[in-house]
Amino acid sequence: MSAARKRILLVGAGGVIGKHLVAALTPNYEIVRAGHSGPDLALDLNDAGALVAKLKSAGPLDAVISTAGRANFVPLSAVPPAGIEASPYGLGLKDKLLGQVNLALAAREVLSEGGSIILTTGTTNETPVLGGSSLSMVNGAIEAWVRAAATELRGIRINAVSPSLIEGTSGPALAAFPGFEVVSGQKMAYAYIRCLESGINGVTLRI
Repeated sequence: MSAARKRILLVGAGGVIGKHLVAALTPNYEIVRAGHSGPDLALDLNDAGALVAKLKSAGPLDAVISTAGRANFVPLSAVPPAGIEASPYGLGLKDKLLGQVNLALAAREVLSEGGSIILTTGTTNETPVLGGSSLSMVNGAIEAWVRAAATELRGIRINAVSPSLIEGTSGPALAAFPGFEVVSGQKMAYAYIRCLESGINGVTLRI
Protein backbone atom coordinates (compact mmCIF):
# COMPACT_ATOMS: atom_id res chain seq x y z
CA MET A 1 0.00 0.00 0.00
CA SER A 2 1.42 3.39 -0.96
CA ALA A 3 2.00 6.00 1.74
CA ALA A 4 -0.52 8.79 2.07
CA ARG A 5 0.46 11.99 0.31
CA LYS A 6 1.62 14.80 2.57
CA ARG A 7 -0.91 17.57 2.95
CA ILE A 8 0.51 21.09 2.52
CA LEU A 9 -1.02 24.50 3.17
CA LEU A 10 0.48 26.91 0.63
CA VAL A 11 -0.02 30.57 1.53
CA GLY A 12 0.42 32.89 -1.44
CA ALA A 13 -0.62 30.21 -3.92
CA GLY A 14 -1.78 32.80 -6.45
CA GLY A 15 1.54 34.66 -6.69
CA VAL A 16 4.40 34.06 -9.12
CA ILE A 17 6.27 31.72 -6.76
CA GLY A 18 3.07 30.12 -5.49
CA LYS A 19 1.82 29.21 -8.95
CA HIS A 20 5.10 27.49 -9.81
CA LEU A 21 4.97 25.59 -6.51
CA VAL A 22 1.41 24.43 -7.10
CA ALA A 23 2.45 23.03 -10.47
CA ALA A 24 5.58 21.36 -9.11
CA LEU A 25 4.10 19.93 -5.91
CA THR A 26 0.64 18.79 -7.02
CA PRO A 27 1.77 15.47 -8.56
CA ASN A 28 3.16 14.24 -5.22
CA TYR A 29 1.45 16.28 -2.50
CA GLU A 30 -2.06 17.37 -1.60
CA ILE A 31 -2.08 21.18 -1.76
CA VAL A 32 -4.46 23.49 0.11
CA ARG A 33 -4.17 26.83 -1.71
CA ALA A 34 -4.49 29.85 0.56
CA GLY A 35 -4.43 33.58 0.00
CA HIS A 36 -6.57 36.69 0.38
CA SER A 37 -9.14 35.17 -1.97
CA GLY A 38 -8.40 31.48 -1.48
CA PRO A 39 -9.16 29.59 -3.64
CA ASP A 40 -9.26 26.79 -1.05
CA LEU A 41 -8.80 28.90 2.10
CA ALA A 42 -9.10 32.68 2.50
CA LEU A 43 -6.25 33.79 4.76
CA ASP A 44 -4.91 37.21 5.77
CA LEU A 45 -1.47 37.18 7.40
CA ASN A 46 -2.26 40.52 9.04
CA ASP A 47 -5.18 39.02 10.97
CA ALA A 48 -3.04 37.41 13.66
CA GLY A 49 -5.95 36.63 15.94
CA ALA A 50 -7.64 34.45 13.33
CA LEU A 51 -4.63 32.50 12.08
CA VAL A 52 -4.86 29.47 14.39
CA ALA A 53 -8.58 29.02 13.73
CA LYS A 54 -8.07 29.44 9.99
CA LEU A 55 -5.29 26.86 9.92
CA LYS A 56 -7.35 24.41 11.97
CA SER A 57 -10.21 24.81 9.50
CA ALA A 58 -7.93 23.55 6.73
CA GLY A 59 -7.87 20.08 8.30
CA PRO A 60 -4.81 17.91 9.05
CA LEU A 61 -1.55 19.41 7.78
CA ASP A 62 1.96 18.04 7.37
CA ALA A 63 3.54 21.31 6.22
CA VAL A 64 2.86 25.03 5.95
CA ILE A 65 4.63 26.99 3.20
CA SER A 66 4.45 30.76 2.90
CA THR A 67 5.36 32.56 -0.30
CA ALA A 68 3.36 35.62 0.79
CA GLY A 69 4.32 38.99 2.21
CA ARG A 70 4.55 42.55 0.92
CA ALA A 71 7.07 45.35 1.39
CA ASN A 72 7.45 48.79 -0.13
CA PHE A 73 10.08 49.38 -2.79
CA VAL A 74 11.20 52.94 -2.09
CA PRO A 75 14.47 54.94 -2.28
CA LEU A 76 16.16 55.55 1.05
CA SER A 77 15.89 59.30 0.44
CA ALA A 78 12.10 58.95 0.69
CA VAL A 79 12.19 57.19 4.08
CA PRO A 80 11.88 59.65 6.99
CA PRO A 81 12.42 58.81 10.66
CA ALA A 82 8.98 57.60 11.67
CA GLY A 83 7.06 55.06 13.69
CA ILE A 84 5.93 51.84 12.08
CA GLU A 85 2.49 53.13 11.15
CA ALA A 86 3.85 56.20 9.32
CA SER A 87 7.03 54.72 7.88
CA PRO A 88 7.34 53.26 4.36
CA TYR A 89 9.05 50.39 6.19
CA GLY A 90 5.87 49.61 8.10
CA LEU A 91 4.28 47.46 5.39
CA GLY A 92 7.22 45.08 5.20
CA LEU A 93 7.59 44.88 8.97
CA LYS A 94 3.90 44.13 9.53
CA ASP A 95 3.12 42.04 6.45
CA LYS A 96 6.14 40.10 5.18
CA LEU A 97 8.03 39.87 8.49
CA LEU A 98 5.49 39.65 11.30
CA GLY A 99 2.86 38.12 9.03
CA GLN A 100 5.09 35.14 8.21
CA VAL A 101 6.35 34.88 11.80
CA ASN A 102 2.77 34.77 13.12
CA LEU A 103 1.89 32.16 10.50
CA ALA A 104 4.75 29.98 11.72
CA LEU A 105 3.71 30.43 15.35
CA ALA A 106 0.14 29.48 14.48
CA ALA A 107 1.36 26.45 12.52
CA ARG A 108 2.74 24.95 15.75
CA GLU A 109 -0.85 24.36 16.82
CA VAL A 110 -1.92 22.37 13.78
CA LEU A 111 1.03 20.53 12.22
CA SER A 112 1.47 16.80 12.60
CA GLU A 113 4.50 15.43 14.42
CA GLY A 114 7.54 15.87 12.21
CA GLY A 115 5.82 18.68 10.34
CA SER A 116 7.58 21.37 8.35
CA ILE A 117 7.30 25.16 8.11
CA ILE A 118 8.89 26.98 5.16
CA LEU A 119 9.02 30.77 4.91
CA THR A 120 10.15 32.86 1.95
CA THR A 121 12.71 35.67 2.06
CA GLY A 122 14.59 37.04 -0.95
CA THR A 123 17.94 37.79 -2.47
CA THR A 124 18.13 41.40 -1.20
CA ASN A 125 19.26 40.13 2.20
CA GLU A 126 22.72 39.54 0.74
CA THR A 127 22.54 41.38 -2.58
CA PRO A 128 20.95 44.81 -2.10
CA VAL A 129 19.38 46.81 -4.89
CA LEU A 130 18.57 50.50 -5.13
CA GLY A 131 15.25 51.18 -3.44
CA GLY A 132 15.20 47.78 -1.76
CA SER A 133 16.31 48.63 1.78
CA SER A 134 12.93 47.59 3.23
CA LEU A 135 13.20 44.20 1.54
CA SER A 136 16.80 43.78 2.73
CA MET A 137 15.83 44.54 6.32
CA VAL A 138 12.81 42.26 6.36
CA ASN A 139 14.46 39.35 4.56
CA GLY A 140 17.45 39.43 6.89
CA ALA A 141 15.18 39.50 9.93
CA ILE A 142 13.15 36.51 8.74
CA GLU A 143 16.29 34.44 8.17
CA ALA A 144 17.66 35.32 11.61
CA TRP A 145 14.34 34.42 13.21
CA VAL A 146 14.19 31.08 11.40
CA ARG A 147 17.63 30.16 12.78
CA ALA A 148 16.52 31.06 16.30
CA ALA A 149 13.09 29.42 16.08
CA ALA A 150 14.64 26.15 14.91
CA THR A 151 16.41 25.81 18.27
CA GLU A 152 13.13 25.91 20.20
CA LEU A 153 10.49 24.21 18.07
CA ARG A 154 9.95 20.62 19.16
CA GLY A 155 8.91 18.00 16.65
CA ILE A 156 8.60 20.58 13.85
CA ARG A 157 11.26 21.79 11.42
CA ILE A 158 11.46 25.34 10.08
CA ASN A 159 13.46 26.62 7.12
CA ALA A 160 13.41 29.45 4.60
CA VAL A 161 13.92 29.76 0.87
CA SER A 162 15.55 32.88 -0.59
CA PRO A 163 14.69 33.01 -4.30
CA SER A 164 16.16 35.35 -6.87
CA LEU A 165 14.01 36.45 -9.82
CA ILE A 166 11.68 33.68 -10.96
CA GLU A 167 10.40 33.17 -14.50
CA GLY A 168 7.09 34.97 -14.85
CA THR A 169 8.21 37.94 -12.73
CA SER A 170 6.67 41.18 -14.02
CA GLY A 171 8.61 43.65 -16.17
CA PRO A 172 8.80 46.42 -13.55
CA ALA A 173 10.19 43.98 -10.98
CA LEU A 174 12.77 42.70 -13.46
CA ALA A 175 13.87 46.28 -14.15
CA ALA A 176 14.47 46.85 -10.44
CA PHE A 177 16.98 43.99 -10.35
CA PRO A 178 19.40 44.72 -13.23
CA GLY A 179 21.86 41.95 -13.95
CA PHE A 180 20.07 39.34 -11.82
CA GLU A 181 19.61 35.86 -13.26
CA VAL A 182 16.05 34.70 -13.83
CA VAL A 183 15.71 31.12 -12.61
CA SER A 184 13.15 28.55 -13.64
CA GLY A 185 10.14 27.77 -11.52
CA GLN A 186 11.21 24.12 -11.37
CA LYS A 187 14.66 24.99 -10.01
CA MET A 188 13.05 27.19 -7.39
CA ALA A 189 10.58 24.45 -6.45
CA TYR A 190 13.42 22.00 -5.76
CA ALA A 191 14.51 24.19 -2.83
CA TYR A 192 11.09 23.95 -1.21
CA ILE A 193 11.00 20.19 -1.80
CA ARG A 194 14.42 19.87 -0.16
CA CYS A 195 13.10 21.74 2.87
CA LEU A 196 10.12 19.40 2.97
CA GLU A 197 11.97 16.13 2.60
CA SER A 198 15.68 16.33 3.49
CA GLY A 199 15.45 16.82 7.26
CA ILE A 200 17.31 20.15 7.31
CA ASN A 201 16.35 22.60 10.05
CA GLY A 202 17.03 26.30 10.62
CA VAL A 203 18.51 26.72 7.15
CA THR A 204 17.94 29.29 4.39
CA LEU A 205 18.33 27.86 0.88
CA ARG A 206 19.39 30.45 -1.69
CA ILE A 207 18.29 30.07 -5.30
